[in-house]
This record gives sequence, structure tokens and C-alpha cells, in this order.
Amino acid sequence: MRKGFTLVELAIVLIVIGLIIVIVLRGQGLVENARISKLTRDFQGIQAAFYSYYDRYGMYPGDDSTAGTRWPGEVSGNGNGYVDPGEAPYVWSHMLKGGYVQGMPRGPYGNYIFGSMNFGSTYGFGNFVGGTGIPGNIAEQIDKKNDDGVYNTGYIQGSRAYTLDTLTLYWKL
Repeated sequence: MRKGFTLVELAIVLIVIGLIIVIVLRGQGLVENARISKLTRDFQGIQAAFYSYYDRYGMYPGDDSTAGTRWPGEVSGNGNGYVDPGEAPYVWSHMLKGGYVQGMPRGPYGNYIFGSMNFGSTYGFGNFVGGTGIPGNIAEQIDKKNDDGVYNTGYIQGSRAYTLDTLTLYWKL
């Protein structure tokens, strides 16, 4: 008598393997959706902290010209209303000293950066927080869900067209 698998046993094994593949793929999608949600919440939380700081001190963090007086040893900004490149490193520090954040968070794809710039629309962009190392397709999803979905217009903009490579996603503050 030959020993081997029947067609029914092989079919059951193939069904189990198929179910495992579906579960793994579904799990990867859930993880990616969680990363997208975290990035969006981070941007929104940073935006809230940035404006809460402004409401309390009357100047933006990083640009605050009285930060050095308020917190001895802290670097003050120039108070021009924009986070200039030289002031960007102090945004987190000012928000930390003010109690608006508890350390510099690391994004789910890369780091967060601050600054001000004029690009995209006719009216410029102003102060921003940016997330680095974000895959283009993820940046596009965030832009479509929270803004206009176009990489170079609106209050959410990409550093270049939303392609499969990574880019910096700018979120207007």
C-alpha cells in the first residue's frame, strides 16, 4: 500500500497556507495604517503645541526673542514671526522648557524638522514642521486625507512629487 497525501489533505494544507498569507498581508496593512495615523497625530500635536506656546508667550517657539530672559542659558530668536533656519534647532527646546512637549519625538519614518519657507502657492507657506524620510505614497495618502492631495499646494506639501521614493512632508503650522 502506498503512503501519501490525498487530494483532500493537500487541499486543506493549501487553504491553511492561503489563510496564513492573507493574515500576514492584512497585518502588514494594519501596521502601515497605524504608522500613518501616528504621523498625522504627531503633526497635529506639534501644531497644537506650537500655537499653545504662541498663545502663552506671544511669540513662536524658536523665534521667541525673550526665551533667553525667561530661561537663562536658552537661545533667543529674533522675534520676526518666522522660524528662520538658525532658529529651527531651538523650537523643540523652547517648547520643552515651556512644558508643551516632553522631549523630541521621532517620527514613524524619520525625524521632525522646523523652519519657514515660501514655496508652492502665491501666498507662500510660512512656518512649518516637516517629517523626513516619508515614502511618497504615504505622504500622498496623508495629503489627500487632510488637505488637497496635491504635492505643491495647500497646507500640507511634499518636497517633490509623490512618487515611491522618500521625501520630506511639510505641514504648515
